[in-house]
Amino acid sequence: MPQRVIIAHHTDIGLERRENQDAFGYVYDEATDSHLLVVADGMGGAACGGVASQLAVHTIHDCFLAGPAGPPPERLAAAIKEANRAIRERAAREQHCRGMGSTCVALALVHGQAHLAHVGDSRVYLVRDGRIMRLTRDHSRVQRMLDDGLITEEEAVGHPDSGLIERSLGPRPAVEPEVRPAPINLRDGDTFVLCTDGLTGLVRDEEIFKIVFDLPAQPACEALVALANERGGHDNITVQIARVGEDVTLSFQP
Repeated sequence: MPQRVIIAHHTDIGLERRENQDAFGYVYDEATDSHLLVVADGMGGAACGGVASQLAVHTIHDCFLAGPAGPPPERLAAAIKEANRAIRERAAREQHCRGMGSTCVALALVHGQAHLAHVGDSRVYLVRDGRIMRLTRDHSRVQRMLDDGLITEEEAVGHPDSGLIERSLGPRPAVEPEVRPAPINLRDGDTFVLCTDGLTGLVRDEEIFKIVFDLPAQPACEALVALANERGGHDNITVQIARVGEDVTLSFQP
């Protein structure tokens, strides 16, 4: 019997932007019992960032579900590469969209396993066993400085280079998605959180954990977006949650 999966999402323009250039999508393929969630954060400002993110989401969905058969990680990588091609093709065809780009993060739940791939600084977290684990590594200058030991985690928060993305869809003819090499075997209660940096730039990992741990999926999405807005909402904010099993709070039972 297929595992029950609860899906929730919430997106908001934030308090400072004129347009919501984030995009998200979810599809379920009953024939293969596959759930696919995608979150994308458009870049380029007036240069069609919202077009790029929507194109990324739709292309990844279409290619993953209708593309050549194969292992889910290979299908995710191929779908993201096709999204890069589609964005570049659209930008070349429409002059006002030149320079547009997008991050993306994709999570596929297939036959009791989770697979994921990403480009940029949108993230996936897993809440399990009373803790939160970040499953993606930002493709950003700040992350590289952290990796090189040039700054601390505390210095990374609000760093002036936080918006500098080193890998994204659109700018280059080829992009290499980062694909998680091993699948995650799903357990009841597993909660995956996909989000853009409009959330993670203002809300710490442990705060994400507490809200997701204490609330059902849809209220958790809304509470996370509200907290980011309470702290300034300087960017668009998007959150998607996939919870395996019943949609109950995850609080420990003594």
